[in-house]
Amino acid sequence: MSIEEEIDRAFSAEGLLSEVVSGYKPRVEQTEMAIAIGRAIGERSPIICEAGTGTGKTFAYLIPAFYYGRKIIVATGTKTLQDQLFDQDIQVVRDALKLPITVAKLKGRANYLCHHQIEKTKSERSFSSLREVELFNMFERMLDTSESGDISEVSIPEESPRVQSAVVSTRDNCLGSDCPHIGKCFVLKARKRALAAEVVVVNHHLFFADLALKQDGFGELLPECDVVIFDEAHQVPDVATQFFGSNLSTSQLSELLRDLRYGYVILAKTNDAVDDLIDRFEKMIRELRIAFEGYKGRYDLKEQHRFNKAIEAARTLGCVGDELSQAIHAIESNNLELQRCRERLLEVISFSKTWSENEDSSVIRWFESSVQTVRLHLTPINVSDAFKTILSSEKRSWIFTSATLSVSGDVSYFANQLGLEKAEFLSWDSPFDYPNNSMLYVPKDMPQPSDTDYIDRVVSESLGAIIAANGRCMMLFTSLAAMRLAREKLANTFAERDIQIPLLLQGDGSKFELLNRFKKLKNAVLLGSHSFWEGVDVRGEGLVLVIIDKLPFSVPDDPVTAGRIEYLRSQGGNPFMDFQVPEAVISLKQGAGRLIRDETDTGVLIICDPRLLSKPYGKRIWRSLPSMKRTQDINDVLSFLKSA
Repeated sequence: MSIEEEIDRAFSAEGLLSEVVSGYKPRVEQTEMAIAIGRAIGERSPIICEAGTGTGKTFAYLIPAFYYGRKIIVATGTKTLQDQLFDQDIQVVRDALKLPITVAKLKGRANYLCHHQIEKTKSERSFSSLREVELFNMFERMLDTSESGDISEVSIPEESPRVQSAVVSTRDNCLGSDCPHIGKCFVLKARKRALAAEVVVVNHHLFFADLALKQDGFGELLPECDVVIFDEAHQVPDVATQFFGSNLSTSQLSELLRDLRYGYVILAKTNDAVDDLIDRFEKMIRELRIAFEGYKGRYDLKEQHRFNKAIEAARTLGCVGDELSQAIHAIESNNLELQRCRERLLEVISFSKTWSENEDSSVIRWFESSVQTVRLHLTPINVSDAFKTILSSEKRSWIFTSATLSVSGDVSYFANQLGLEKAEFLSWDSPFDYPNNSMLYVPKDMPQPSDTDYIDRVVSESLGAIIAANGRCMMLFTSLAAMRLAREKLANTFAERDIQIPLLLQGDGSKFELLNRFKKLKNAVLLGSHSFWEGVDVRGEGLVLVIIDKLPFSVPDDPVTAGRIEYLRSQGGNPFMDFQVPEAVISLKQGAGRLIRDETDTGVLIICDPRLLSKPYGKRIWRSLPSMKRTQDINDVLSFLKSA
């Protein structure tokens, strides 16, 4: 039977899926996508599939992969989708195809309890409150009762990140095969399950962290697989950039110091030189932190003279670390803690030297500073060559899919970031009836976003629609400051007019909690910034209005953005059209995608930014949005919402 016949057998009106999915309806777009992916798997070639909301992307890639793949890795953008795939979608496909396929879910090591870390934490008795001790004891009891060791089995309160970090391992402090608890290791058990499974579900961060570091499982998993699928693939370039780069934080250094002291204390014979050097290392961590006082936010090192004190502190830290690593090496000891600490010290030495001295134009040197910590970064401007090497290392199928990969039908921006210029690109519009079920409104005579009264106007231009919709609205902002100001303006207006519409603000609870409250209230306005632009799924009448304050251009003075702009300009490119506009289009499409989540959904999208209609690049953005009715007349909006 041909690929087309096998796919048709699964997706037809009376096919295999119809037997297990209640109310199943065949979609031409879904079937075509599945056939294209099946062909790509058969030819072991990369394919990029953009498919609008409602296409049914998950089944469209799972079914051909199950039919034609032997070992399959599915990487998702979020743990939420990872859980949904593992707990629901894969089970449905397995039942439909009647294939006894083994499946495993693999998370990063920070999701699994660590026997050694719990033992070490217990001996240190470092908690400062009774509540922390109670939570720690809860995790400790899990060691004997849990099969997986997955910390998500315990509901962790918001206030206990300190406890959580004390019961899991990191890449830095894991003893690996030398650990005395290796036989009980939950991470190792999860990895073994993944090695034995035919389908492994991970997330993007785990995939790239393990790939870049050549450990934590993918050194074994990737060579065995013949199909890699990236869902929510629009996130892949950013995640790849993070993990092909490197960073070092004062929090990491403090953990290393703690582990050094622990390893040193349990030595049978102490050494004064090592003792003194550990004290000096602690002093240099303190001085590094002090060197960044007065800076809050993200900065690059282009104006090197501004940060001479910080650069010198990083260099000195590396020098002291070098002396300490040599002193530890000179100790005749089988102390595994100190041996692993020395390996971590060598990484600190290497990073500190590169960060404080490197002038490589292909790498952005920058830092971010907050009250809690300072994190130093080395970020590559371009990862396409590194990723292309991975793509070509062995012959396997690579599948990239998302609803938002192209700009006006052109996928070159996404493809060029990952060295996928030769990959086949196919696109399918959403099967939803956007022209009849949705409307895009751009208010007339809006000021420029740089105007001091811009957010006032966003609120005033949106107010009539919010009232007409009786809440049921999500307002998306490009900055936290704008979000908070809008909330204040709305709260004052609602109070003055006695309007009983609840306001929910990002930060007043977890994302999960806020979305649940929004769905239960059925008349609220949810105000969110970056984390609410994607991964939010509110179906039905609970959401009929999405308001976006302005086009989501990345901040040009952000260190990574500024580094890319400078690099593109040096290469003779147009940074704005080649980088900033495509980035904004993909983000805007994600935000707009919150509105229509089901074929019966209706709603209005308001984009307040006048540049969408007044600037030449606005046309490119305009063409990238779904085929909604379009208007600048608020009366059209009010009439539409009355029937929504």
